Amino acid sequence: MNSLKALLFYSRSLFPLILIAAAVTSPALAQTARRNPAADYYNRGNDRQKERDLDGAIEDYTFAITFEPKFALAWNNRGVVRYLKGDLDEAIKDFGKAVELKPDYAEAWNNRGNARFDKGDPDGAIADFDKAIALNDHYAQAYHSRANARHAKKDLDGAISDYTRAIDLNERFALSWHNRGSARQEKGELREAVADFDQAIKLDPNRAITWAYRGLTLLMQGKGAEAERDFARCLELNPDLKATLSARINEVKQQRRAIQ
Repeated sequence: MNSLKALLFYSRSLFPLILIAAAVTSPALAQTARRNPAADYYNRGNDRQKERDLDGAIEDYTFAITFEPKFALAWNNRGVVRYLKGDLDEAIKDFGKAVELKPDYAEAWNNRGNARFDKGDPDGAIADFDKAIALNDHYAQAYHSRANARHAKKDLDGAISDYTRAIDLNERFALSWHNRGSARQEKGELREAVADFDQAIKLDPNRAITWAYRGLTLLMQGKGAEAERDFARCLELNPDLKATLSARINEVKQQRRAIQ
């Protein structure tokens, strides 16, 4: 059957990162605030992060860490913001410090795994995701993240298994439905892939790339009219995909002619 390799958009939409920032002030942090201003800086950093003032958030988390060097949540959150700014090396260091201080911090293990994956280290990423899952075997985001890394390594069965576990834990996880569909498409399981894209669209009808993927899969099945409707909807949502989508459509058509 057709290989997905020729069809991938290689978009961040296929392998989205899920970074977790801790935002709740605990009683322990309230106690910290009575001793020093670390908790106040931390909470303001969270507010600035929500407002997309990334430089201001980093500054506040750094102050929090200065006053409270063992503040694992602040290390994690600064890592999240550094990741968002594209500073992966420093983000990995911050996540590493967070798990050093708090080895049972599943979210920080997941975050470092995502940063490692984005750096092109899927094996290191999988090791971090394994740790996050060992700490919390109901952590849907970690299964999703590990699936992304396995998918990138062409371990399609492993990826599908992890996407399925993420969906079992959170049936409204649209990204896992989409990504499992893409892995199934790559395996040639076209009917199952379409069913996954159907569910992803039901949950998130405004994600243009899912309409494109379903359309390509339908085209691979010879369902041209249905595919065209999906392509039209994709371009309504994101006209910038036109050139890339046209190239992928032509590739599928050429592949179909070659096997007929």
